[in-house]
Amino acid sequence: MQLKKTIGFLAFFMLFGFVAHAQNNLSFNEGNTNEIGLFPKTESPKLYTFKVSGEYRFLGTYTHYNYLGLRQDQPDDPKQYYANKPANHLFIGDDSQMPTLTLRFSGRPSKKTSWGFDFYTYQFLNGNNIRTQYGSKVTERALQGQNLNVHLGINLYGNFDTDFGSFGVQAGGIHWTSLSDLTLASYKGYNRFTLFERAPWDPLESSVERRYFDFYKRGNISQDARWGEKPFTGLIISGSNLPGGLSLVSMVGKTDLYGGLDTVPNIAYGGQIRKSTADGFIGINTFNNHTYTDSLNSDVIGFNVLTLESQFLLSKFSVLMEVGAGRYLGSDSEPDYGWGEAIHTKIKTPKFFDDKLSFETHVFRIAPEVVNNNAIFSNSSIKDATNTEDLNLPFASSMTSVGSMSNNRQGINLNTEVNLDELTISLGIGNSIEIDALSDQITYGHQVNALTRSRIWRWPNDPSLPHPPKLEGPYGRYSVGYRDVYQTVNTDGVKRKKAFGALELQAKYHPKAFGSRLYIFALSKFSSVQKEWSPLPQFTDEAYVRQYSNELEAYFALNSKFVLSSYFGLERTIANYETDISEDNGRPRNQFGEGYGLGLDYTIAKNTSVFLRHRWFQFEDKNFVRDQFKGTETILELKLTF
Repeated sequence: MQLKKTIGFLAFFMLFGFVAHAQNNLSFNEGNTNEIGLFPKTESPKLYTFKVSGEYRFLGTYTHYNYLGLRQDQPDDPKQYYANKPANHLFIGDDSQMPTLTLRFSGRPSKKTSWGFDFYTYQFLNGNNIRTQYGSKVTERALQGQNLNVHLGINLYGNFDTDFGSFGVQAGGIHWTSLSDLTLASYKGYNRFTLFERAPWDPLESSVERRYFDFYKRGNISQDARWGEKPFTGLIISGSNLPGGLSLVSMVGKTDLYGGLDTVPNIAYGGQIRKSTADGFIGINTFNNHTYTDSLNSDVIGFNVLTLESQFLLSKFSVLMEVGAGRYLGSDSEPDYGWGEAIHTKIKTPKFFDDKLSFETHVFRIAPEVVNNNAIFSNSSIKDATNTEDLNLPFASSMTSVGSMSNNRQGINLNTEVNLDELTISLGIGNSIEIDALSDQITYGHQVNALTRSRIWRWPNDPSLPHPPKLEGPYGRYSVGYRDVYQTVNTDGVKRKKAFGALELQAKYHPKAFGSRLYIFALSKFSSVQKEWSPLPQFTDEAYVRQYSNELEAYFALNSKFVLSSYFGLERTIANYETDISEDNGRPRNQFGEGYGLGLDYTIAKNTSVFLRHRWFQFEDKNFVRDQFKGTETILELKLTF
């Protein structure tokens, strides 16, 4: 009884104090805003604003497939070493360290100053490789090349305005940023892709139907802050609205390719100065890396890139031009590679016929001496000892999509888009040729079932073949990266200049029938690599490798919150007799790939959606008979933002 009286007395005392305090605030609330109590009527200037936002993403993948694997009872006949074997995988999370939960904290202590930091959490792929704390060092090889530094830690940033200009500071953690295409950026492409499978960075729209309507109407979908940017950790200082129309960026730290948990010292640094003009800008960009090959800091490798960039109007034509030079810094035992030129220019016409037709021309030339895996062009000339081996980057004469660039190559790309009443057509044609004959290998990827391949690739290597341990597949010719798989093709052993052709066609159809709820997208790609330059892809045996793919997807919105989806893909890859020959029948590659899918998108509540996908897939090489698999894959994604 005494305890009850005591609790009642304390409750009455606290209530009386709170009421008195509130009444006291109400009596002079208009003149005093220094108190933050239970009943403030105006906001305190001590904390102008404070916000917490973020997102959560659950992803579960179940895969069942059959492949030709090693028999347990290996007979004497090598042709009988392989038998059809089933495999089942249940995986929770993504194929890399993409954050499961992201929290963003921000505040504004005054109208001219703001601050904030981001916090990422995620699960590790393999708990056996991780010690008890996030701060413990984990070798890059233990994570199969995936760098913990991309999403680990806390990002701090702040902005403040002065009479001289606006300044920003970003420190620690990971900040997604870019300078220019040839220095620091990620490739965005020409928006010719499929939507059936969602990417980790796809944000939520107001409704699930909005994603497909935007892709038809605007030619693109909304992307988050990572789209087209590169992860960078360290210190970034930026300034804008400076006198004379100037802006600047200065950075020092590490990128995801040059940094992380490696104990060998390395550093990346760069910056940008721009001046705004009446119809664009002109600026200088630079990005550099120094990596020591030993702990004694006696041998350094790396690269330097310096460019001049400008965007302007020329008789209603939009021109973006970047011209510069770069070099690769080899070790003391390697030759001096010297400097080489790097040029790329895009010219876009105004829209014709009531904004229904437009064209863009892209011309580029990147010398073999220019190496920068942080830019939008790939490296096929100098084997970069700092990351190529660990990260499984394609290194050879690569077959690329329209608009994608590589060093040791020059070429031209033409793109156009036609907007009709219910139909939009996008067309791209690209061709290029190597500058020097440096490689007798070719690499190419797979458009159909590409992401499924990257998730199921756990095939045992053929023990009878002498190939590097990082190459996968029964013939040891596949390389697996994050959300990507590519094959390496050996030619006749002679290093020749190679020419490349690519053609891409996408149609987007949104009929007024069915209540304007149907969306149909078709994407076709044709590409080849051969000895001689050609304005179009080669469709004969003159090409070392030629590849064709067709994908068709349809989405029907029962309402704005519920969408049914379907997918069909077909791919064909053919090589000629100057490439690898099968020991089984003496013929080159002859590959077929197919994919079928069904799914649904559903908006559960505001800022919360669920996505379900089920895919049937199969692949077969008619001549390399052990290179085959087929199966099913089910993906469940739950995503919410707050």
